[in-house]
Amino acid sequence: MDTAVYESDRTRINYIQTWRGSTKALPHYHQSVEIVIALTDGVYARVNDSERTLSAREICIADCFDIHSSDSHGDDVYVLIIPKEYLTDYLAIKQKKHISSPFIDDPEICEKIIACTEALLNDDPSPLTQRGYANTVMGLVCETCGLSDSANANISVMQAVLDYLEDHSDEDINLDTLSRRFGYSKYYFSRLFNDFFKFNLNEYLARMRIKNFLSAMKSDPSADIIGTALNCGFNSQQTFYRCFTKYYGVPPKEYLIAPQKIN
Repeated sequence: MDTAVYESDRTRINYIQTWRGSTKALPHYHQSVEIVIALTDGVYARVNDSERTLSAREICIADCFDIHSSDSHGDDVYVLIIPKEYLTDYLAIKQKKHISSPFIDDPEICEKIIACTEALLNDDPSPLTQRGYANTVMGLVCETCGLSDSANANISVMQAVLDYLEDHSDEDINLDTLSRRFGYSKYYFSRLFNDFFKFNLNEYLARMRIKNFLSAMKSDPSADIIGTALNCGFNSQQTFYRCFTKYYGVPPKEYLIAPQKIN
C-alpha cells in the first residue's frame, strides 16, 4: 500500500482496509479509526499531542477525527483502517466521548488485536465477519484505553489548518498569511504549529507537496516530472529536487522507477 496515495484518497474509502508495509504519514485526520501495529522496535506514532516510539507488537489507535501521523523508518507495520460504516456499535457506545489513551502495550490485548488484523488481512472474510472483527477490536480498545471527554481545545483549530493546507498547498503559503488567516500572531502560531505537528510550516508544506506529487504521478506516470512538481506548489526545480532527495534519499526519477525498494 502506498501511504501517500492512501492519504490523498482517504475520504473516499468506505470499507475496511488492512495492509502490511512501511508507513511515513504526515499529520492528517479523517472519520475512520486508524490503527498502527508495530512489527519491529522504533516505530514513531503521534495522536493529537501524544507521541510514542512503539516497540514491536505495540499498538497506536487514532480515534475518529484525531490528528495523527506515523513513521516506521522503512520497517513494516500493520495498518488497519475501520471506516464509519463499520463503527456503528462503537459510535453508539462512545457518543461524544473519546479514547483516553491512543497507545496499547498490554501484550495479551495487543496479541488479540493483532490476531483480528491478521485474519482481516489473510482470510478474506465476509462483510458480516469483518464487522465482527471490527467490533472485537474496538471493544478491546475501549476496555483497555477507556473513554473520556476530550479536553484539547487546539484540535479543532489544527484540523482547520490541515484542511486549508490540503486545499491550498499548490499556492504561495507562508507563516505571515497563514497566521493572519487564523487570527494569531506569527510567533504564537509558529510555536503552536511546531508543537502540535513536530514540523515547521515549510517542512510540512514540502512533505505535503511531495505527497501530492507522488499521487499525481501514480495517476499519470507519463506526466512531466518538473511540470507536475510545479503544479503541486514547488516554486523551482532546484527546491523540488532538494526536498525530494532529503526525504526519500534519491532523486524523484529514481524513486518513481522502483519506489518499493526505497525507504
